[in-house]
Amino acid sequence: MKTQRRAFIHSVAAACLAAFCVSVQAEPDLLQPDEAFRVSARRVDARVVELEYIIAPGYHLYRDRFSFKTDNPAVKVAGVELPPSLEKFDKAMGQNMRYYTERVAVRVRLAGANQTVKLVATAQGCAAIVGVCYAPITKAFSVPAMGGKQG
Repeated sequence: MKTQRRAFIHSVAAACLAAFCVSVQAEPDLLQPDEAFRVSARRVDARVVELEYIIAPGYHLYRDRFSFKTDNPAVKVAGVELPPSLEKFDKAMGQNMRYYTERVAVRVRLAGANQTVKLVATAQGCAAIVGVCYAPITKAFSVPAMGGKQG
């Protein structure tokens, strides 16, 4: 019975979060996603790509809403390193949520051939003061092979 109740509570919380995700065009005071969450990527070495997110004041990115994949089956995401985050109780979710403000650098470890690859990064954030969440934001980056070596 407890498992069913917990599952129900989680599904209600997820529905509440989905209800708060709105179109940015409907709120003229909100920044566009590309302005609220600026992101760049650079290959640190043959196995690591670092993505830097610059987060506008009054906005935050949820720690548990990052995901990464490649377009090449020869190069896989082997792991993701996230720095420590802030945490607060989120009324919409009914639980503590971890998040980042200002800036966050995420390191994505790759496994496989050292070759140019498209890394697809997805993140989700909110305008904290207004209480409006953005739909997940996806960006693709062409990451060159290190040292010109193609695998």
